[in-house]
Amino acid sequence: MLFSLKCLLAASLGLYVSLRIGLNRPFWVIGTVYLVSQPLSGATLSRGLFRLLGTAGGAIATVALVPRFANAPLVLSAALATWMALCLYLAMLDRTPRAYAFLLAGYTTSLIGFPAVMVPEDVFAIAITRVQEISIGILAATLVHGLVLPRRVSMRVHARVAAILDDAERWTRDMRAGASDTVLASDRSKVAADLLELHVLSIHLPFDSAHGVAQVQILRALHDRMLDVLMLSSAVEDSIARLHSPQARATDATGWHELMQASLAAQWAELNLAHADCRVLQEQLHTARPDWRLQVPDRLARNGQGAVIHRDHRIAARSALGAFVGILLSCVLWIITGWSEGATAVSIIGTACVLFGTLEAPAPHVMRYLLGSCIGVAVGLLYGLLIFPALSDFVGLIAALAPVLLLCGSFLARAPFIMAALGVVLTFPLIAGLGATSTVNIVGALNNSVALFVGTAMALCSMQLFQTADAGRNRTRLERSIRRDIARHAAGQSDVTRAWLSRMLDRIGLLAPRLQGRSSAAHDLRALFADVRAARASSQLRALDTRLDNPHVRALHAALIERVAAHFKARTHSPRSVDAHLLELLDRMREAAAASSGADREHLSHLLCGLRRDLLASPLTHRH
Repeated sequence: MLFSLKCLLAASLGLYVSLRIGLNRPFWVIGTVYLVSQPLSGATLSRGLFRLLGTAGGAIATVALVPRFANAPLVLSAALATWMALCLYLAMLDRTPRAYAFLLAGYTTSLIGFPAVMVPEDVFAIAITRVQEISIGILAATLVHGLVLPRRVSMRVHARVAAILDDAERWTRDMRAGASDTVLASDRSKVAADLLELHVLSIHLPFDSAHGVAQVQILRALHDRMLDVLMLSSAVEDSIARLHSPQARATDATGWHELMQASLAAQWAELNLAHADCRVLQEQLHTARPDWRLQVPDRLARNGQGAVIHRDHRIAARSALGAFVGILLSCVLWIITGWSEGATAVSIIGTACVLFGTLEAPAPHVMRYLLGSCIGVAVGLLYGLLIFPALSDFVGLIAALAPVLLLCGSFLARAPFIMAALGVVLTFPLIAGLGATSTVNIVGALNNSVALFVGTAMALCSMQLFQTADAGRNRTRLERSIRRDIARHAAGQSDVTRAWLSRMLDRIGLLAPRLQGRSSAAHDLRALFADVRAARASSQLRALDTRLDNPHVRALHAALIERVAAHFKARTHSPRSVDAHLLELLDRMREAAAASSGADREHLSHLLCGLRRDLLASPLTHRH
């Protein structure tokens, strides 16, 4: 209710200003208010900034393209479609709120460029007016949500951090109590999504308060320490399972069992320390002092890497190409038919292809938007024909708009109804002819309605044909990306371990929902963590090369590293299997390390123990 009231207040403020300065299409101000408004005040400010930047970029691109190619409709269509496809491609590579700027740069070009094709000499005036309208809407939303009972992003961050740390400590307690593998595997994969949510919220923090920069730094350090918790927790679980397995005890060579027990004790100590460090960082997050690094141990005071997200250039290019083809075909149909409302329909197609193109299955969202648009058309005709003619002042106008806007704002705060609510609030002021006189042109309204339905239906068909991604194929691509990067990391081709680990965790978080409902889901997730740990241990073993003094140990070390790299390279194309020669090298290397007197003997032994445990973990089922 509070969010809806604030949206209404912001829309009223923006509409009043736009009418006072004589803008001819003030309904864009209302639409902008509801597009950028978020329940969290910092999110509204950051989203508004990204929208403003995107709108300005789209307007500049439109002004540059339309007059230059106005006499070559097909070339102009291809140029506009190329720009929108490029914006969609960049948005799909950046899975954060910053992607909103790229989306706006794309569909602003669609909303301004295609209607301006008929009057290319007016494109600059149209673009300037659109930027003004959107800027007023952004400023109104930012002022109201930031000043009237604001809900801070930092409050949400504190609540999410507390929940994540409570969950992590519960895993450890459950592990000590012997919880099932299925529960622990699903919990660990869920934390990947939780950490990504914290990363997304951290984008808004600098816009939320004066302590936002320090909070972002602390969240990065917390993210890095949570990676350690995840890896150590999964390692402890697999170590316990191997120590308690009668078959493993019977097949393990002499010395491995004792080494595993010693390694497990060390991992428990590291895990408890990691939990304690996370709580220390949580306390610092509440105060967020600029000198927070002086208040924590040195191991936490380093510059945190933070979240490193997965980027799939191939899927982004496929979606961008689909948008390009769909928009260009629509333009060709418009040119061939010469439909007078074709500009409106094509602008809607371009907007939908860009706005929904980032989704794996856009059709349900487009259908909900279309349903909301249908309701918006009916409401707009009602207002334009019956309500607006009876109004004489601004107060009466706001009183008349309030019921619909309040209802839309209330549904906008509920995730399942966002698209339908936007469909209503973006459509009904346009159909009603909201403006200085608020008079409806019934013929124009009906033509706009037909163009709206035709454009949305064509956009739905285009996205179904060219932009809808197969869930199974995307899952396979994720699995291949994980296996490929594990092989590259084991071969020493990935330098920054923390960034690599963060990206792998993000991929596991993306893969986990796609494995739900499968009997092998927990088994596969557990094996993925084992593979990641094995590749990480291989990288750490490789770093010890220059510190080994014994020539025999160095020769075995080189042979082992080479064999591990070959093992993971072969695994990118074939199912997981036990490499007998690799296990033999591990046995020989353990014996040589135990007989040596180097300073790194204990560390080397623990790395060998962890590598062997992870290589013998339950095999990951590969799908071809």
